[in-house]
Amino acid sequence: MDTKERTLVLLIGGLTDQAVAHRLGVSERTVERYVRTLMDGAGCRNRMQLGRHAALTGLPAHGPEPVPLLRAPDCEARRLLELMLADSGATAQRSLYLSRRSVERRIRDLMTVAGARSRVQLGWLVTRWGWL
Repeated sequence: MDTKERTLVLLIGGLTDQAVAHRLGVSERTVERYVRTLMDGAGCRNRMQLGRHAALTGLPAHGPEPVPLLRAPDCEARRLLELMLADSGATAQRSLYLSRRSVERRIRDLMTVAGARSRVQLGWLVTRWGWL
């Protein structure tokens, strides 16, 4: 497994860029560059899409276990997830008539409900466990 793939596996595990950098012995900027390269190679526009792409391609073989949902995502939350996985936050803002701050707050709420510690992990979980 090359360093970029290890980076992706660690991000799916919920580590921050800083923690990944420390674990791999590289700079945080290098981790950001790896993530950008992975996103470009997969045709992803955001980290949630990268997590989704990883789940669809079967990476990693063993990821984080899902936690029982504290509450089922409502229709608006599902729509937000669909928009984030389909395009970007700007589309979500326009389609849901939300401010950027509201979109960010709702994504953090979804991360809490899913037990995800990163957007990559959220995209992976949402796809892997069929929440949409």
